[in-house]
Amino acid sequence: MNMADDGRGQRAPGAGTFRGQSAASGQAGTRSGDVSEDPGNWGDPPPGHPAAGIGPFRPGARPTNGPTRPAPMPGLGVGRPPPEKNGQHRAVPAAAAPVMNGKAPGPVSPREPDGEVVRPTPTKTLNELDELRNQAHTGPQVDPELAAAVGFTHFDVTSSQDNLITVLLTREDLHLLASQTLVRVRSREDNRAYLGVVVRGPFAEPNAVPANSTMAIGVVTHGKKLAYTFDYHGRAEIEIVGEEVEGTLKPPRFRPRPQSPVFLLDEAESARVLGVGGDMCLGLVVGYEKMEARLNPRDKSILPRHTGIIGTTGGGKSTTVATLIHRAQADGIATIVFDVEGEYTHVDQPTDHAAMLEALKRRGQRPQGVKDLHIHHLTGRDSLNPRHRNKHSFSLKFSSLSPYALAEILDMSDAQQERFLKAYDVTKLLLEDFNIYPQTEEERRQVLDVDELSTGFPHMTIDHVLDVVSAYIYSLSDEGKSETRGKSRATPRKQASLLEENDDAEADPDVTAKAPSRGLMLRTEFKSNFGRVMARVMAQSSRHEISWKALASKLHRLRRLGIFDVGSEQGVAYESMLTPGRVSVIDLSDTDSPQLNNLVIADILRGLQEAQERRYERANAKDQSVTPVLIIIEEAHEFLSANRIAQMPVLFEQVAKIAKRGRKRWMGLVFVTQLPQHLPNEVLGLINNFVIHKIADSSVISRMQKTAGSIDESLWNRVSRLAPGQALVSFSNFTRPLMVAVDPAPVKRLLVE
Repeated sequence: MNMADDGRGQRAPGAGTFRGQSAASGQAGTRSGDVSEDPGNWGDPPPGHPAAGIGPFRPGARPTNGPTRPAPMPGLGVGRPPPEKNGQHRAVPAAAAPVMNGKAPGPVSPREPDGEVVRPTPTKTLNELDELRNQAHTGPQVDPELAAAVGFTHFDVTSSQDNLITVLLTREDLHLLASQTLVRVRSREDNRAYLGVVVRGPFAEPNAVPANSTMAIGVVTHGKKLAYTFDYHGRAEIEIVGEEVEGTLKPPRFRPRPQSPVFLLDEAESARVLGVGGDMCLGLVVGYEKMEARLNPRDKSILPRHTGIIGTTGGGKSTTVATLIHRAQADGIATIVFDVEGEYTHVDQPTDHAAMLEALKRRGQRPQGVKDLHIHHLTGRDSLNPRHRNKHSFSLKFSSLSPYALAEILDMSDAQQERFLKAYDVTKLLLEDFNIYPQTEEERRQVLDVDELSTGFPHMTIDHVLDVVSAYIYSLSDEGKSETRGKSRATPRKQASLLEENDDAEADPDVTAKAPSRGLMLRTEFKSNFGRVMARVMAQSSRHEISWKALASKLHRLRRLGIFDVGSEQGVAYESMLTPGRVSVIDLSDTDSPQLNNLVIADILRGLQEAQERRYERANAKDQSVTPVLIIIEEAHEFLSANRIAQMPVLFEQVAKIAKRGRKRWMGLVFVTQLPQHLPNEVLGLINNFVIHKIADSSVISRMQKTAGSIDESLWNRVSRLAPGQALVSFSNFTRPLMVAVDPAPVKRLLVE
């Protein structure tokens, strides 16, 4: 400005150039422009002068030529001269004063044309101002490279953790980032690229105040009364999976720099990075619209590496097992299920459960039973599907059971086990003496290869062993001692009562018979030569009649189960079970005995392993692939609990051997349990793949966390809150563990209490 206002809209005569109080801001201005004459004579104006109190003043000073007014600012309405009535702009001479204190400027002096401070704005400048105004409305131009970014990396703080990066994103982009989604971070400052996965969040945080502030809490709490709220942004934590180097993923050596753009990977690329491709579908990956968690059933590094399906009751384990059975059968895998409750005896029928039907509809799937279902049950026991057309009863072969495993399952004391093994050895000698086995040179060579830690002696029955045990008891009785010394003999009936005191109801005249000159009644071929039997017994004499009687009692109880070598009843058809695409359910729902279940499981596992060995050798000889086998063991804690393994180390060694050899022979085990805390570390150590449903017990989660070390803590924190059907899935082919919504089972499953 080049004049002073005296408050009446008049120019102060002789006033120098200065900047007074702005009408818009109400603030005192500062001196502006150059003034002629010696600047050293500046001072205050005389009292009563209109410029008094404004600032330094020199009487008679004149403004120099040239503009002294500040350049107009865009958008402030300054810089355009007022139009005349005819709409034409006119120049404002230098003597004209701007509006100050809300008053109009004074008259223009025609004698000072050189002091003009407001001139007409050039058209070019006006156009530039219009362009700036338009840019202000449209916003800044976005770098095309950053247009697809969903967020940017934040600065690190003292609480930052290795391999974890904080990402900030706008409110508008918050919906683009979901839990478990894969992202690519381009650190432009050092030209590095990283792949990461969202492990926490995204969370919404207010922009203006902390989320836990009183103001933020008050605004949200009174949402019914207040229309005002804070704008907010998103925050997420991503875990760096690796650094991309020449098309490969390598362990990261550095961290992305702050303000690095973060981009979403599309589902196709995410599926490739996560390694979720294959023919067998488990369900949908949480965090994606259409990505499915899939496996390759023909990959030896997946199913044959054994799987654990774990979770509390109601978490979805049985549905997962039923879905797995259906998927395995569709892929031509031979599936065997040890079903202790009979839940899977109707899987050949489509499901009729309303909730399952609705879930299948949402997934675009339909109810469908499996093909080629066969149900196997112990002879003398019933099945929960008694009218099934492919139902087979079977008995166990005593000769297939390891004597050491049998002693453990029957919970024999050390003394009883010692006597049992002695009777077992004598029975082997008698089988050869009576020309039962071995009969040929080939069989004699085979006997040398028998591993009694894994299997039993061929052609030996429980009745053979009972005959030998009875002979030992007879030899230790008063009657037996007298007879061996050539003294008084006991009557046949009394001698029989000594041997069968715990089995009176089983005396069968068609089976038992007395020796020609002795009173001992035997059941097997041994009765034809009582002297040979007693000679073998006396050659390995023993004492402690009470221990022998206790052993006989346990063997008689085992025999009364009626599951060993029952007449013409066939054994388990192992080769038939290994037919491609066949589902074989071992229905143990009518046994009501964990010990009996363990006997069956141990025997069938051994038989399946031997049969698969033979099939594998035949396939290799023909340069063919062998049929994969999947064996599912329900209620695995009953079979392989820590207490049982402590009591049955031989049985566990059998299972461990089957598990280790099965990996090379395309035979995978699936352990299903609701009590993983009962499984010892030795069993968990056999498992490489996990499907973990809801676990409420924090101590169980902590133990499982140590076992499955590849699962990060952020996922474990969600296990206790999983909904039914959701599971934390970790398979050896996945790049990292994933949360999966397991597909509903299309097959019928009995809801057993």
